[in-house]
Amino acid sequence: MSVLSFLLKIAPLLPLAMGGIPTEIVIPRQTNPTALPGNWSLAGCFTDVSTARTLAAKQLVEGNMTVDICIAFCSAANYIYAGVEFSDECYCDSTIQIPGEKANLTECTMGCAGNAEEICGGPDLLSVYYSGDPPPVIVQNPATGWQYQGCSTDSTANRTLTTQVDVPVGVTAETCLPACTQAGNFTFGGLENGFECWCGDTVNPFGEKVGDEDCREVCEADHDEYCGNANRLALYEFTAAGSKPPPTLNCTTDVGSFTLTAVFNNPPVGSPKEVPIIALVVEMVPNVLWTILSGCTACCTEWSTFTIQDSVFLPHSSVDPGITMTSIGASDGNSPAFVASVPAFPGVPQYCAAATADPDSPLLLSFNGETDAWALCTNTTFFNADGRVDLVYNPVTNHPNYVFSSCNAVTVQVVPQ
Repeated sequence: MSVLSFLLKIAPLLPLAMGGIPTEIVIPRQTNPTALPGNWSLAGCFTDVSTARTLAAKQLVEGNMTVDICIAFCSAANYIYAGVEFSDECYCDSTIQIPGEKANLTECTMGCAGNAEEICGGPDLLSVYYSGDPPPVIVQNPATGWQYQGCSTDSTANRTLTTQVDVPVGVTAETCLPACTQAGNFTFGGLENGFECWCGDTVNPFGEKVGDEDCREVCEADHDEYCGNANRLALYEFTAAGSKPPPTLNCTTDVGSFTLTAVFNNPPVGSPKEVPIIALVVEMVPNVLWTILSGCTACCTEWSTFTIQDSVFLPHSSVDPGITMTSIGASDGNSPAFVASVPAFPGVPQYCAAATADPDSPLLLSFNGETDAWALCTNTTFFNADGRVDLVYNPVTNHPNYVFSSCNAVTVQVVPQ
């Protein structure tokens, strides 16, 4: 876009003070339209960046853009979200993608190119509309014997599954996985990039488990389902007896005083093979204190020992043993968090210390039944992290607090004191 075009777009936002030009102009009052087709309604104003679109599936630039034109464009393609931005841009998707997040509605202020009385987002801001239809899903059990195993990284140079299978009717979970059976009785199958079907008898160990949010690209053949994403494989496993029961963890839900050690699956070049994990204070307000788990070796903390009681994870202070800090939990893409408050928070009971098949191996920290979902990621938050390496549960792409390429998979050992 030329500089002149940009200035013409934002002209209603600028004061006029040049000689010979009126110092005031009458601008139509801009509103978000309420007379919308079908069940479409305003979802809100959302942030957007060009490198990681909040609505990423389809786009249109139209010199006569209006909200109705954008909704019609996205609706015709069977997407449930339509977003207008910067007066003449339209974006579609069936998911609010990371790192898009809701902003104040008053931040979307630009008039639409085709109707200056309507609001069409703003610079790096989307006015998002929602059709009311249910969102797509990751199909858990798409065919007899096949069961979803999670979202995995993939790359063209080092495939997680090695055999790509053509599916003429279009790739969905229901079509790809039977195709893997027919092509060679493969044990594993996966969906990627919205339209690719991959099969294999083994899973490349370099593929790392990531959050399901990374596998939320809609299938080109069926917008009611997700089919992985770019370099992200929605992974399935086949068992002849049907759905494979989850592995039984020999897990201890009450553990006395311990410390944590993160052991890299593939240590970064020039880095140690393991680092201690501590709880670091990230926010303090009156009567409330928050911590997260971190592998920062240069940081000081009073919260370096822990216990687990009835599956609630409890960091302990070496300065004031009377402070009770309890687990909030973790969600895909985020660090495990803990809070000390008045009154005390009871804690989220999703932790345990899991034994491995080797009786001589240390116990592993398990959250939500998983011991293989941890990674250490470099925190890029400008004001307070300064490159700190934090523990993350099922890291995701485009997270606002770290770059996914900085994340390294680890197992977290429970070390009794």
